[in-house]
Amino acid sequence: MRSSLRFAAGALGLTLLLSVAPGRPVAAAGEPYVIGAILSESGPGATLGRPEADSMQLAVDAINKDGGIAGRPIKLTILDDQSDATTAVNDFRQLQDQHPIAIFGTPLTPTSLALVPLADNAEIPLVTFASSASTVVPVDQHKWVFKVPINDTEVAKALQAYMKKHGQTKVSFIYRNDDYGKTGVAHFLEAGKADGFTQISADAIDAGAGDATTQLTHVKSANPQALICWTTLPSANVILRGFRELGLTMPLYYSDGAATGVFPKQAGPAIDGAYIATMKVNVVDQLPNSDPTKKPLQAYIAAFDAGYPKDAPVSIFGTWGYDGVGFLKAALEKLHGKNVTPATLRDAFETTTFVGVSGTFHYSASQHFGLSESDVVVSQLHDGKFTIVK
Repeated sequence: MRSSLRFAAGALGLTLLLSVAPGRPVAAAGEPYVIGAILSESGPGATLGRPEADSMQLAVDAINKDGGIAGRPIKLTILDDQSDATTAVNDFRQLQDQHPIAIFGTPLTPTSLALVPLADNAEIPLVTFASSASTVVPVDQHKWVFKVPINDTEVAKALQAYMKKHGQTKVSFIYRNDDYGKTGVAHFLEAGKADGFTQISADAIDAGAGDATTQLTHVKSANPQALICWTTLPSANVILRGFRELGLTMPLYYSDGAATGVFPKQAGPAIDGAYIATMKVNVVDQLPNSDPTKKPLQAYIAAFDAGYPKDAPVSIFGTWGYDGVGFLKAALEKLHGKNVTPATLRDAFETTTFVGVSGTFHYSASQHFGLSESDVVVSQLHDGKFTIVK
């Protein structure tokens, strides 16, 4: 298990939080804000958790270097949950001993759902990096939980808007065999019911599966208008490899769980033509200069690539970690001059709006997620590059 302490806090809004690679933190004079993070730096979720850990470090160090939030640094401890729910629960309890004002993580839906009741019982804000809306909905049952990533429901709506234009409403699914995949499919079907989307077949695949022949044979027999894969690496690449080997020709779509630059590197030319729901980090060079996220994204990407080349290229998962620190910073600035406790921070989170590298976040007492369908981009891979499609 990796445990790391970070001291940081910042002067700029997260939109321009950093312009240099992470340096040695400079201690601010005040008492530090203590926070913890539980991230999957090993196991099947490592392609999500490692860039999140790197990006939290990057943001926290940049804030510290600027002298802290009103002179107070952030003290950050990151624990590796090894992509395991039991380990995540133990990590949460370990972080509780430090009396944090908030805990961040995890990137996986099953591990995050294991932490939700702990956060509610301990009355500590939990800022999750999981995709499923079930981590924060309904709000009255998740009072202490907030999320940074786009909801799977919004991802579904963005995909459906594109697919319907192309007459692809009868679909098959291959989904990761856990809460991420199951709720993703359920939310897709719920969101698409009014527009005529129907499920032709659905097959589960284990996160670490090495073969998808059985699932893809079912898809071939079902003959859908499109195949949707609601999963992450490494199974995302396993499906792609089998898809090409079996000679399937229907349009192939992936949820945002596969929207990492590592995927094209692993897949090679086989990925060309596949569609992936993504955030703007993968298409930053295609954004108009008027987009408020473009300059912050360019700064973030340059700093990440310079500071963490081992985990490059950047991905949407890193932006969640980065924007998570931005969410904290924006809320703490609202509390300037006031007593900061887990309870006062929770209340501040509910009234926080800020521009991050993923989009403009709007939180409220009735909405504990910040992004909307308009922040999702549907892309197609060409020569290993994410390209926006309309």
